[in-house]
Amino acid sequence: MKSKGKKVDEIHRPRMIPRWVMELAEQEKGTDPCFIMAKKLTESDLNPWQNRLIIHAGFVNAHLIPFLSDEEKAAASLLDDDGRKRMKPSSGAGCSKKMKLAGGGVEAGAAEEKEKIIKKKKEVGRMHGGLRVPVYVGANKWKAFVVLTHWDSSNRTVLKGGEYSRYLARWSGIKKGEEVELWGFRQGESGRPCFALHRKGDAEGN
Repeated sequence: MKSKGKKVDEIHRPRMIPRWVMELAEQEKGTDPCFIMAKKLTESDLNPWQNRLIIHAGFVNAHLIPFLSDEEKAAASLLDDDGRKRMKPSSGAGCSKKMKLAGGGVEAGAAEEKEKIIKKKKEVGRMHGGLRVPVYVGANKWKAFVVLTHWDSSNRTVLKGGEYSRYLARWSGIKKGEEVELWGFRQGESGRPCFALHRKGDAEGN
């Protein structure tokens, strides 16, 4: 029971936004960053043949689902066939009520719009492999385009493919055993979701 409580605390405890992540969001004229997940990198996370970074379910439920709009969840295969969320329900896109999207964002509106989203999910999500998103790594802001998706077979949510093995796994300098945090923010007027991978080895303020 004790270890379970520890896990919950790790998922929900308040985090300090790394300075470089805040600067990046400002540079992109985006929203304030919100915490998505923390983990210690494994060998498989950095294996170019595996070509993916797993986001554990607890963090998906608590942070990733509320960050994404319904349309983005559908594209990432995070909705069931009938349009229900696979994970814990959220109040909509965004990190918290006080974090507003600069210039507006993608929101699912009326029932008809939701029906379109559900229909589009199979095309964009499962058939085409997920939601394409940029990920920035470390204070040097290495940038890679990867795909956010949910695998039905293993019931896992991952960042995968695209430039993952080339830029994130090889050139970014991140290593096995390093503790990292994944942060999300929305970019400028487009409202596109972006992610930043912070290495805990770096100074908290950098």
